[in-house]
Amino acid sequence: MRSRKMLLTLACLLASLSTLPAVAADWAITSNAIHELQGSLHSVTPPVNDPVDAEQYLGSSSALGYYGPIGPYGPLGSLGPIGSNAWDVSYWISGAASWNEWSEDLTELGGPLSAAGPLGPDGPLSDTAYDQTLPGINDFGKQLQAGGVWTVLGPLGPLGPLGPLGPLGPVGAHGFSTDSHGRYTDGTQIQRNVTVDYNNGVRSYELYENYTESYAKTATDNDTSFMVEGYIAYPYMETDSYTFTSNDDQYVTVVLVPMYTLDDFDLVIKDQQGTVLATANTASYVDFIQLGKVAAGTELRAEVSLYATGHSYPKEYRLYVVGSTSYIGTTTPISGDHQLH
Repeated sequence: MRSRKMLLTLACLLASLSTLPAVAADWAITSNAIHELQGSLHSVTPPVNDPVDAEQYLGSSSALGYYGPIGPYGPLGSLGPIGSNAWDVSYWISGAASWNEWSEDLTELGGPLSAAGPLGPDGPLSDTAYDQTLPGINDFGKQLQAGGVWTVLGPLGPLGPLGPLGPLGPVGAHGFSTDSHGRYTDGTQIQRNVTVDYNNGVRSYELYENYTESYAKTATDNDTSFMVEGYIAYPYMETDSYTFTSNDDQYVTVVLVPMYTLDDFDLVIKDQQGTVLATANTASYVDFIQLGKVAAGTELRAEVSLYATGHSYPKEYRLYVVGSTSYIGTTTPISGDHQLH
């Protein structure tokens, strides 16, 4: 009788475990965690010995700060090629009219979406380039990989070929125009993916959209390949929320870029149940979060709020979400105090 009760209890326990939500991520790297290193790389494995002064790149005025490549004055900010003004490159490449038929001709001639482009077997995401060449440059190069101290600057972040500046984004070679929401269209249908020849097969990639704030907040099918140009309205107490789903087992990197250096925004990532997975709210770095690994089908929510401002202009920001895709392995040979478990 007692053994029967024990079996029944065990069955109930297993049934309850099967209904629990999957763990959204194994670890998180945040701008906060990098700041907490206090300029020391001693906990990082493999060790960062080359260059010998690598700790200098942890300074607030260096690569991760407001004046670095992911800051307001870098290529992801208003001075970069993306925007809705007539002087922005993206305004003419994807904002005017579709040229996808000519894009196909360009691809056949070895263009950016061909096998010879950055997404092909000789590009920065190939096994050789990502797993051997990049870490072979020096120890800093190793830390540009997923899980690294400077991962947000690497090929899996918004500066890489999967982000807004690459062939999948608003200045990309797909040739699609955009509708009023920022969705890509060939003139008749909404387009979400493109294929790239890779060795003897093809690889499918999600296009990188620049959505309007209103659309991105309400869309129910956001993937991990989009950006938003948003703002916090007066009296600056609101929280902008964007829900998206990972379609692959992958790393997901989210970067919050203020349009002005006098603005300090905060970033929070939550799971489907509203549990906080990671927070980025440093004043000295551009706020970012990388989650690894995120299981396919995981729904996440990015929340943006304004902590402080020092000017009277609109409180504008750009939110970048980049998934590493299933083509990048999710084993992370890097560890250290910068990874939060």
